[in-house]
Amino acid sequence: MRGDVLMVEIVSWTRELARRLEQAFGPRLRFVGYQGSYGRGEATPDSDIDVVAVLDCLDVEDLARYRDLVKSMPSGELACGFICGAEQLAAWPRADLLSLYLDTRPVLGALELPEFTQAEYGQALALGASALYHGACHGYLYNGAAEALPGLRKGAFFCLRLERLWRAGEYVPALGELRSRLTKEQREMLDTPDVERAYRLLLEWSGSVLKSLRPLCGDKP
Repeated sequence: MRGDVLMVEIVSWTRELARRLEQAFGPRLRFVGYQGSYGRGEATPDSDIDVVAVLDCLDVEDLARYRDLVKSMPSGELACGFICGAEQLAAWPRADLLSLYLDTRPVLGALELPEFTQAEYGQALALGASALYHGACHGYLYNGAAEALPGLRKGAFFCLRLERLWRAGEYVPALGELRSRLTKEQREMLDTPDVERAYRLLLEWSGSVLKSLRPLCGDKP
């Protein structure tokens, strides 16, 4: 069971993975890092190991080699994450890249991306809020409201971080630190055991964020 897995020492683990990847791919390997709960300092023995890797380019043979190297690592069954080619990363939609850029801790190389703008903060928040709104509707109707709620709350946490960045210019990656900056209703949205109340708050909050960002022109509403 995953709960029986010991906590990974994430820096040593990713450095060893980077060493193996560098042996396999040589100078084609541009970047290795980690993110997720390990990057936020919130990992548990059940946590995934979210690896970020960038090669010069990427094909199926590269994916197969990468998969085998990750599986050869201790606790490799916990690994997941993001891998891509450098040219594709450079062309990736910026709003979708923002959280990857902010959350990833480098181990080898650097994520060389132009500085993000205020408009792109807003676009990222709009994408997150729209996904949360849709997910709350879908979860309530079709997925079993209580069962869908943990995933929706995780999505709400990611959106709340982006809203803090958008409105206050402050990025707070960890939930424990972010809580002190949230309103009573926002904390309740993440915590209340009342399923109906949680969905009401999720819909109200994500809907209000979307309205505040309409039309999205790059200026604060």
